Amino acid sequence: MNTNLLIGRLTDVLKEGIHVVDQFGVTVQYNRRIEIIENRTSKDVMGKNLGSLENENEMDELLIDVLTSGLPKINVVHDCVNTYGNSISVSFSFWPITERNVIKGAIKVATDMTEIRRLRAENIGLAKNINRMSQIESSLVKLTGGFRIEDIIGESPQMEAVKNQVVNAAKCDLNVIITGASGTGKEMMAQAIHNGSRRKNKPLVLENCAAIPENLAESVLFGTVKGGFTGAIDRMGLFQLANGGTLVLDEFNSLPMGIQAKLLRGLQDGSFRQVGGLETKQVNVRVIAITNQDPVRLMEEGKLRSDLFYRLGVITIDVPSLKDRKGDLDLLASFFLEKFGRGMDRWPLYLSEEVREAFEEFPWKGNVRELSNVIECAVNMADRGNTIEMSHLPSYFVNEINAFKPDPAGDLAKDFGPDSGSLSEYMAEIERDIILAALKRNGGNVTKTAEELGMTRQALQHKIHKIEF
Repeated sequence: MNTNLLIGRLTDVLKEGIHVVDQFGVTVQYNRRIEIIENRTSKDVMGKNLGSLENENEMDELLIDVLTSGLPKINVVHDCVNTYGNSISVSFSFWPITERNVIKGAIKVATDMTEIRRLRAENIGLAKNINRMSQIESSLVKLTGGFRIEDIIGESPQMEAVKNQVVNAAKCDLNVIITGASGTGKEMMAQAIHNGSRRKNKPLVLENCAAIPENLAESVLFGTVKGGFTGAIDRMGLFQLANGGTLVLDEFNSLPMGIQAKLLRGLQDGSFRQVGGLETKQVNVRVIAITNQDPVRLMEEGKLRSDLFYRLGVITIDVPSLKDRKGDLDLLASFFLEKFGRGMDRWPLYLSEEVREAFEEFPWKGNVRELSNVIECAVNMADRGNTIEMSHLPSYFVNEINAFKPDPAGDLAKDFGPDSGSLSEYMAEIERDIILAALKRNGGNVTKTAEELGMTRQALQHKIHKIEF
């Protein structure tokens, strides 16, 4: 049998793609697998020099480089589209072929890693879930500083009421539910309660329940015992980590209903069993639960156990939205302006009157967090001067403010009534007010005022002469 035919048959049964060139860079072997991977046929390359191919690719260039340098290249990962139109990830390796230290050719071996990568990603995901327990300690916050009651900014009646509730909650040891829209500062209130309580020198553990994989919720909360299930190790849960201190459960309504039942038992008598364990553990933990949804509605929708709500909500604190405490807007804006201004060594900074008016009009759906972000952006954008202008604010903010602006024609129509005189008299009065306002803005300069109003200087002068000052 012909040697080249035999080699061709052998390479065609391999799972790897094989591409071999001689010392002149001419392809002498190109098997079926490499055809699929590189989306070209052997007719395109066989007997042809790589440098002259019409459909030359990056891997051909590397093969030429190895042929020239005599140095191998191992495991070069490249993403490409195969003959079937599928995106694949391929590992290419290149070796020179030598005889008595003379380069006689080079070989490229291509291995489709797509399936291996997919399985590896799945295993990594599983490992991350299993190792989630080992990362719980990072949730442990030792409040050497942290938010305190005096850090709560607000002088409006609504916030004064909330601060009083926080003070009273800190004095006792009852469980608390804090509600309010996103960005209102609920976690800050939780930290302030802990930091003002007798537990302030004990652990504060904060966990976002929505971030816990459902199948690991019980393990995260209550811990595991080695041998309890495959891969399980002795690991403390959140309750044990928070023993003696405070456990803050953000978005606690995200917990599965079964876990809510076990949580209820732990709240009733402070006892629980670790996953896979038989021994009952006792802890002394205060729980502060946080949600940005209406608990009553959650109970009606079957997403929150009513008995858990009543057990947790011995004290309930509702943090108002920023739109409901507009009296605090200037105070908060000044605080963030100084905070970010000093952080960039650009203090003092001020808000222009236009920006202040825009802040008053804006709905602040993201609440205090959104206000903080808007001012931080503005401070970074205002690279010159010490006044924050509209041009320094985020584009979405400016666009929304422009959408709020009332229709002048609509307002004028509303103002027109029986006491306005004739329509011509009313319009003449409006024209007079507009011209006078424009003249004032331009310091009495007729030319600039005419440009602003979109009319000739002569026409404006004619109208000015008709105005009774």
